[in-house]
Amino acid sequence: MKGQKIVSGVGWSFAERLVSQIVTFIVSIVLARLLAPEDYGILALVNVFVSIADALVIGGFGIALIQKKDADEQDFNSVFWLSISISVALYLILFFCAPYITSFYNEPSLTLITRILGIRLIFSAFNSIQHAYIQKVMQFRRLFFTSTSAAILSGTAGVLAAIYGAGVWALIIQQLLYIALSTGFLYIVIAWKPKFMCSKNSIQTMWGYGCKVFLATMVDTLKDNIRSLVVGKVFSESDLAYYNQGKRFPQLLVNDIVNSVGKVLLPAFSEQQDDKEKNKGLMRMSIRISSFIVLPMIFGLIGIADVFIELVLTEKWLPCVPYLRILSLVYMSRSLNTVMKNSLLSIGKSGVNLFHEIVTSVLTIILVLMAAFIWKSVELIAWSYVIVSGLGTIIFSYFVIREYKYLIKEIIRDYVPALLLALFMSLVVYAVGKIALPLAIKLLLQISIGVLIYIDGAKLFRMAEFTYISSIIKKILHKKKVED
Repeated sequence: MKGQKIVSGVGWSFAERLVSQIVTFIVSIVLARLLAPEDYGILALVNVFVSIADALVIGGFGIALIQKKDADEQDFNSVFWLSISISVALYLILFFCAPYITSFYNEPSLTLITRILGIRLIFSAFNSIQHAYIQKVMQFRRLFFTSTSAAILSGTAGVLAAIYGAGVWALIIQQLLYIALSTGFLYIVIAWKPKFMCSKNSIQTMWGYGCKVFLATMVDTLKDNIRSLVVGKVFSESDLAYYNQGKRFPQLLVNDIVNSVGKVLLPAFSEQQDDKEKNKGLMRMSIRISSFIVLPMIFGLIGIADVFIELVLTEKWLPCVPYLRILSLVYMSRSLNTVMKNSLLSIGKSGVNLFHEIVTSVLTIILVLMAAFIWKSVELIAWSYVIVSGLGTIIFSYFVIREYKYLIKEIIRDYVPALLLALFMSLVVYAVGKIALPLAIKLLLQISIGVLIYIDGAKLFRMAEFTYISSIIKKILHKKKVED
């Protein structure tokens, strides 16, 4: 795989996630101002179960298609029909279990919400294979336009519904429309179309690899949603809304950006899976660049959290600030974990991912139950997420060191400089937030000072990542200038 193709893929994948998340971010702010925290809490109660079912639908067979070097049309169609069958079965389970979910939370409106929101499972099954195809052939440019269009249209519909008093249904409309439009647009623009063909041999070929990723995905989703399940059951709907809102902003900033890099890295790693030295070089470059971009976002968000929430979401959402700061720390190692995980998946080590999920899930259950029933603290539930995330980084690091001879001193050299610079920047930004100024001016000042400190620090310490990113930006601008 040529370096230019990888860079182009990262660029379009990053642009797709960036633009989609800007749209989602704006829509989220508007909806949060229009709707009550309780509306978000009600949706979060249902999303616990729908998200688990969604993970079972998406599973690991899409990743198996990407990892398989010679995946053909028969493989894609076989996995497609398997995914559709699983989605229909799970939707029927959700449909008939909806009254029990209502009874569990003692919230009468959940039955209808569960049955309507669960429809997204069918679209998710279709969409997951479309995304696997796009990653396989690296047509991220098409994904950019379809995702952006779906985000704008669904976001507009959700905002209009909220303005006209739809309450929690505004959020449901937005979610369903996004996945439906995204799937429909991709059906139009990509070459792959489902056909009535299914091979038992194709499924069996990918079962060994895909099953482990499938189980890991399922365990990871259960682990992530057990926190929301416990908070929603033991505490109030408002507590769950504040917790989820605190998690939402670092997710919007980091998760999809990191995942967009992961989408490109997995096929890139897989194509040269027989050359571990090349993969190690690509892994080191990816960790340095992604960490350099992600870490200032995370620590900058921690520094501006209180000012940002009060200004953008209004005072009614201020209780989510402690959760935002704590849960942001979960994402400080997300880029590191994503790159390491994909490097291991590319050489067939899907069992490592499953081991990681089992170990971290057991620890999650223990810590969450202790925090909820012994100390009765939602903040401690958030801190348990940070602890588990740190353990996950240690596990991936151990196997990467073993498989790629990626030494600890090399990991430190690639990751820590950006971490220390981002931490210093965050402390200064937080201190600026204590100055008595109007909120809008204060936030603008914090962001400006944070950007200046990070960029000047990168120049001062001659960080190679900054030089590399700057050179790419200059080349793009020069090319555009020549074309104009």
